[in-house]
Amino acid sequence: MKLTKFNQVLLVLSLVGSGAAAHAATGPVIQNGGTIVTVPGVGLAPPSAMNGFNPLLTSSAYDNEAENLMYQPLFWVNRDFKINFKLSIAKKIVVGPKHRSYTVYLSPHWKWSDGIPVTTADVAYTYHMLMKLGPLWPGWDSGGFPGDIQSFKVLGPYAFRVVTTHPVNPTWFELSGLSDFIPYPAHSWQKYTVKQMNDNMTNTKFFSVVDGPFRLENFQAGRYASMVPNPAYSGPDKPHISRLIFRFLHSYASVFFALKSGTVQLGNLPAPLYPARKQLTDDRLTITGPNWGFNYLGFNFSNPNIAFVNNVLVRQAMMHAVNQDLMIKVLGFGHGARAYGLVPGNPPVYLSSEAKALLKQGAYDPALANKLLNEAGWHRGPDGFREKDGHIMAFTLYIPPSMIRGPTLLATMFAKVGILVRMREMPFNELYAKMINPHSKNWQAVYLAWSQTAYPTGGSIFKCGGVQNSYHYCNKKMDAMMDKIRITRGLDALYKFQNYFTEQQPVIVLPNMKLFVMANKNIHGVSQAVTPGGSFYPQFLWISHAK
Repeated sequence: MKLTKFNQVLLVLSLVGSGAAAHAATGPVIQNGGTIVTVPGVGLAPPSAMNGFNPLLTSSAYDNEAENLMYQPLFWVNRDFKINFKLSIAKKIVVGPKHRSYTVYLSPHWKWSDGIPVTTADVAYTYHMLMKLGPLWPGWDSGGFPGDIQSFKVLGPYAFRVVTTHPVNPTWFELSGLSDFIPYPAHSWQKYTVKQMNDNMTNTKFFSVVDGPFRLENFQAGRYASMVPNPAYSGPDKPHISRLIFRFLHSYASVFFALKSGTVQLGNLPAPLYPARKQLTDDRLTITGPNWGFNYLGFNFSNPNIAFVNNVLVRQAMMHAVNQDLMIKVLGFGHGARAYGLVPGNPPVYLSSEAKALLKQGAYDPALANKLLNEAGWHRGPDGFREKDGHIMAFTLYIPPSMIRGPTLLATMFAKVGILVRMREMPFNELYAKMINPHSKNWQAVYLAWSQTAYPTGGSIFKCGGVQNSYHYCNKKMDAMMDKIRITRGLDALYKFQNYFTEQQPVIVLPNMKLFVMANKNIHGVSQAVTPGGSFYPQFLWISHAK
């Protein structure tokens, strides 16, 4: 189970299996109809509430889970990190000879739910809205937007061209830049101001025009959101169920008992309750993941009370103090994988040779951790914890509800090398609000995770002054290496960056756990609907009805 998997960024790509559009050729006959009750975060993270459905203004993965069902991506990226044009709004990309010109052609068969075609007018609306929103848009200053874009031009109803300010890495720009140009319904949204859009974040009427497989039916704050199929959906993967309900539960235990009672038919099985899975006699288990991202212990580098984290020797010591194999055994019951950098290891297509070697041998070395802390000038005090200039090496770790096992294990490991960890539970929404509030700088550490796009650079989370950099981390050398990824073809620049990231540990990367998903035995298509990348596509689910 992914005990630390919380996603804070807007996912603009959909990581799915390469055969996502095709149903099994053999097996039971697919039936239509029925309602499935699930929870936000299925296949991805512990449950939480949804708070808004406008992809231009939200950054929570829980909100994005519903948004992905309402709006089809410009590029649908499969698990091999290739664009599946059958499921994409775009039908092809033509790259200019100097890698500065990118002409995108749209497939003419896509339509909005009110029958109006999806065209470049919708793409242009998105582009101009992103420019208008600026840093208010969660993806600002990542993927080349807007700094690397010189011009955007509509060439016709089904073609547009983006010209960059300089030659860029085509693969990176297509997967992390052009993918931001998701078409949204211009004819429905363009009459609203940004304030009005914020005021209508949960208004079902505002979201009545969609081009994805589902539309929002009802929303009750703090309780649930329900979705129904979009009858005018143009894609090949039309939903089979009649209704999907996301119940807003907030703890592992509540999900388990909701599964046991049948009030929820599909949800994550909490890892601590993995041995109790046999009590769910009406359910089947699906093991998925690890998800495409990284779990981490993150620090507020602007807080003077934990200034010791600015020393790279301290952060390296923390990395070597973490027994990842033990975490996988205890937290994931053996279902997990080591991780030391921001580039996920599964699949290993982006891993450098150094990263592969480190993952194979592991980094757990408490003797080295002690040596590094001594070199940093922090020595053991009478109580065993390290001291320097009258200060104890200690920090307060904020954790979402029901996540105490992982941090407790981590605190025990740190205590062995002389670092004191205090823990405090806080609801995810409250914790996230504290982190992103520029006036709230008194928090010290968080136990969270980050989702990656299909070209895993981390976006602006680690960039000096980056929009998503709630940690106030700044490393000019790292910024320069990230910038080089944008302009260098091939993977060499990405390899160098990920190796430097692992050396610097701007966040202490933790192991990736697999996720346990339980579904009622009459629900089919779970392995297709819950992807290894952590995406949820309920259009592939169907219910077998008793005859």
